[in-house]
Amino acid sequence: MNINSKKYDTPDERRDGLFSFVWCLITGAVIMTICSRSSFLYAFNIWDDSNSYFTVGKSMLSGMVPYRDLFDQKGIFQYSIYMLASLISRTTFLGVYIIEILACTMALKAAFRIMQVYLRSVSMPYILTPVVGMIVYTSRCFYWGGSAEEFLFPFIMWGMYISIRHFKENYPEPMRYKRVLVGGILAGCVFHIKFNSLGFFFAWMAMVFFADIIGAKAVKKAFVSCVVFLGGMAITFIPGLVYFGMNNAIVDWGRVYIYENVFGYSKKLSFAERMAVIYDKMTDHIYDNKLVYLTIFIGALYFTVALVFSFIPEDKYKLIKRDIVVIPVKVAEYVNIAMLLGFLTLIIFIGGVSITYYPFPINGFTVFGVTAIGYLLEGLYLKLNRDGFKDELTGLTSAVMVLMLLVAGITAYNISPNVSYMKIAKNDLWLYHFRDHVLSSGIENPKIINENGFDAGLYTVTDTLPVCYYFQTQTVNEEHMQKVLEEQKRFTHEKIVDFVISVNKPAEGVDDYDLVLQEDFIDPWDPNQTATYYLYQKKAE
Repeated sequence: MNINSKKYDTPDERRDGLFSFVWCLITGAVIMTICSRSSFLYAFNIWDDSNSYFTVGKSMLSGMVPYRDLFDQKGIFQYSIYMLASLISRTTFLGVYIIEILACTMALKAAFRIMQVYLRSVSMPYILTPVVGMIVYTSRCFYWGGSAEEFLFPFIMWGMYISIRHFKENYPEPMRYKRVLVGGILAGCVFHIKFNSLGFFFAWMAMVFFADIIGAKAVKKAFVSCVVFLGGMAITFIPGLVYFGMNNAIVDWGRVYIYENVFGYSKKLSFAERMAVIYDKMTDHIYDNKLVYLTIFIGALYFTVALVFSFIPEDKYKLIKRDIVVIPVKVAEYVNIAMLLGFLTLIIFIGGVSITYYPFPINGFTVFGVTAIGYLLEGLYLKLNRDGFKDELTGLTSAVMVLMLLVAGITAYNISPNVSYMKIAKNDLWLYHFRDHVLSSGIENPKIINENGFDAGLYTVTDTLPVCYYFQTQTVNEEHMQKVLEEQKRFTHEKIVDFVISVNKPAEGVDDYDLVLQEDFIDPWDPNQTATYYLYQKKAE
């Protein structure tokens, strides 16, 4: 069997599966090593969000239950990822880095498949895969590495592939139940990581539903597909129901993950105010991620032009046909892409709150801009070489692939916002100074609490487990914040904890503790941003 063949025995068989996976794995390893602060090229991933996930995930191995014993607001699959990572290393992000490579690999593999749907040559998807990886992961919204958005991204991409392929190759035939079920499972996985990206799968299923009714005239099938999709989502609830059921924590699961996220983050705004906020947030993200949105714009412009051309009759006697440079696009196909992008964007921003990394899943739509460029390059090649494309990867193609990976790696090194942090050594990082003090204090199994900010990483580097339900100061509404602060203060007033770490301002109500270390951290990316960290130790009795 020729693994490089572009021909398939059936629509579901891809003969180059292993080879393309290895190529995506190599590309993912190069990109993640440069772009993620979890990589061994960085002293430590000091992002507080990643450290909070790590703390909760590691605590699960010691019998603590998220939402019941520790308050944090991401999905159980996110903590499970970090739990697995902590099995590799409990005090570094080596395990997270490895899982990030795998997540990147699967996302790139899906992008590769999407490009195969549109492109004609065997080689072009391979050549362009490093380009997609470089654009997606050098973005500002990728942030520091290890976000929930990063780990749900492969599920979004595979959902995109299933949908794109259906409307390109199978519509108006109805989508098979097997694919609908897989779509539901993918949506469920996204739900259990962070559910604000579910707008994508709302559009995904809506398009299946209306396509079955309008295209296939299969009304019954459309409604059954909805049930199958929800059944797929329901399958992903089974591990959580078993785990939380065995630990008598199902109510805590719903209270924290659903109720707190819906009512603790969203702002109360009128419709006009909400639309204005969405516009402001979206324009800010476009400005911060110029390469991403330029690529998305190229794809949107190209596919729009291609759709317009589909309505313009072509002279059948022309020697060079339009489709040499213009992808044939159907209306349903175009509407599907627009719906997926539109609803993903809408639901991400509809809460009126947005942080740098929230829109990362939107980066997946850069694949259409890269595909457009690839199709034009293929057209140029066909115009210059009437023999057509080779049906396998040649030595020249392999050399171009390696060259593109090298170019993508060099470009990533030069434009990734994280690379400037590589110059920070462990010995220069405040966190390791704090760690050394805690571990040399002589206190066995030291108890720590993190105040005035998210988990700064001290739990990670000292390999300690939290003792307080509110082990960090979360972003919650004002009423809940009072409860958080009161509980944290109880642990210092009653001298339960041995150390207090405070972020950006001195801790309050720590009369029984001495300030033993205070250090500033100047952000290499933005030297005007300085964070100050304070470490307090309980006074000797």
